[in-house]
Amino acid sequence: MNARNTIVLAVDQSDLTEALGCTSEVVESMQDNGVLESQGQLWEIGPARDYLRDAAWADHHWH
Repeated sequence: MNARNTIVLAVDQSDLTEALGCTSEVVESMQDNGVLESQGQLWEIGPARDYLRDAAWADHHWH
């Protein structure tokens, strides 16, 4: 499985922020924009990591 197909189990928003290393506001924004999608409690975070990597290059969101 490559990094693009990374799936995590996230019970709540804090699990996603920890897995992605970003704020809950950024997680919500990615959900609203369709970058981060779930199947129940399983989340495909590969596209979100790509988004965050690109944002880091533009000096946004990463902490």
